[in-house]
Parts: sequence; structure tokens; C-alpha cells
Amino acid sequence: MCMQDRFINRLRRDVPLAPFTSFRIGGPARYYFSPRNIKDFSKALAWALRERVPYFILGGGSNVLIHDSGYNGLVIHTHRLATMRTEGNVIECECGVLIDSLVDLSLECNLGGLEFAAGLPGTVGGALFMNARAYGGAFSDITDSVTALKVEETGVRKILLQREGFRFSYKRSLFQEDTLYVYSACFSLLPRERMRISNDIQKNRSSRQEKGQYMFPNVGCIFKNDYRIGVPTGIIVEELGLKGKRIGDAEVYEKHANFIVNRGNATAQDVYRLIRLIESEVKTKRNIELELEIKLIGEWPEAEKKSGRKEVEID
Repeated sequence: MCMQDRFINRLRRDVPLAPFTSFRIGGPARYYFSPRNIKDFSKALAWALRERVPYFILGGGSNVLIHDSGYNGLVIHTHRLATMRTEGNVIECECGVLIDSLVDLSLECNLGGLEFAAGLPGTVGGALFMNARAYGGAFSDITDSVTALKVEETGVRKILLQREGFRFSYKRSLFQEDTLYVYSACFSLLPRERMRISNDIQKNRSSRQEKGQYMFPNVGCIFKNDYRIGVPTGIIVEELGLKGKRIGDAEVYEKHANFIVNRGNATAQDVYRLIRLIESEVKTKRNIELELEIKLIGEWPEAEKKSGRKEVEID
């Protein structure tokens, strides 16, 4: 059996995506593939390119809203790309490694620098895509190099990017601007006393628990903050009296107004309608245009405008 036939045999159809998202929302993928290594990942991208099938890369599902009708294309789910290794002060890991697993390994190795990420949902691939940040730290601070797959008209090739090429800024990176997908990354850390690392990790995880971030399915902040305004988006939404506003089982969270939570059986359409309501209220009453932080996957109105890229997103 040729390599292409083996790939086709592992390609699944009509796979429900809701269990793979932290919202627990979303319809099925027309095609679904879970690569086990970089060759698998490359073959999946090449197949989508050759067959002209739209695709997106799904990691931890912590930054996406997938349409109730699902996704009419190929979903490449990276959860099996989860190996890590250490060499000196550097940790190298694949894109499907959970952020908290990376944090735990840094503690085991007495390496500081990842404490800010404790409790963050999602995977390393998504963290680099969004330049995830929290508690005064960001992935741009510690990322040394990235091995990525670049999709071109002629095929897929592996490239190595160094720190100066990432174009990191607030919630942005090169990976949002090009058909370039993280396969693995190297993080440069510093030796630190284990107790201090552990204390900071516990403090950050406890802070998230106290804010109720794990009580209901959610994807974290829905909108980006605009630092030119000087007021966090959650405060703006709260001041407009939208905390607790509900459409179906989707609710503006009482504990954080930039969160929308699934109170039970929310649909993607419930969440989307609530997003549009918030946008409208903020625009009408504050003359502020909010920018989505989450990615809209599937057949959404104005999806290209609001999620940045047309078909290909990473979480």
C-alpha cells in the first residue's frame, strides 16, 4: 500500500468537533485527520492543497467558535503531536503539547520563565499563533526557534524560524499572516529555585480558579483589549450592564464580562448572537469597534473579516 493510500485510510469523515473544544460547541468536520509526526502533518496539508479542500488546524480548541453545521473541509487535529524533550536550559516540544504540561515540565527541570502560562488552556501551537500572554509574561519572551510547515502553490516544505522572524506583538504573530504552521518550538528558560517556580505556578492557577474561569465551558476572552483606549474590554462591557445577559444557554459571564460561558446546551448561534449584541452595544454607546480574539470556524457571516484569515486558523 502506497503512502497516499495509507493517509486516505486514516482520514475520518463527519467527526463531531464539540468534544475537542473548550466551549463544547460545534458541528462535525467533513474530513478529520490526527497526525502522529511531521510527515503526517505535511501529507495532510499537501492533500488539502492538491484536492483544493479548505482546512484548519485544531489544537486544544480553546480559542475557536465552530459553527453548528460544522466545517466543510479538513480539520487537522494536533493533539497527538505531544512529545517534549529538554537539553540544558531549553525545552523543545511539538505543537500539540498542552500549555500546562509544558509548565509542569519546566518545574520538574527547575527552569523558570513559564510561570506566567500556568493555567492557560490550549496547546503550544495555539499559544505561538496568538502570542499568548498572562500575568506579565508572554510566549514572545521565551521562544527561541520554531520548526514550521509552509504551504505554497507547489507543495509543503519545512522551515526553521529564529526569534527575529516571528513578528510577535500583542496577540499577534507571523503565523496569523501566512500559510505557515507551527510543528515544534524551542523555549529558552533560566535556572530557578524549584520552590519559587512552584509558588508562582500555584498562585497563577489559583487566581484563575478564584475568578471562576473553569466553572463553565468557555474560550476565555472573546475580544481583544485595545490599549489605546486604556480600559480593558471586560470593564467596558460590564459598565454597559451586560454581565449576565443571556441568549439561549450562552451568557456574558458574571465573573468576567469579556467571557461568554456555555451554561449547559448553548449553540454556536447563541454565542454568535451574543457576540454581535455586545459589539452593537459597545459601538452604539461608546463608539468603540471591538476586535474578536477568538476565531470563527465554518460558514459565518463576515467570518473572513472578523477572524482575520479566510479558511486556515490555528488554536
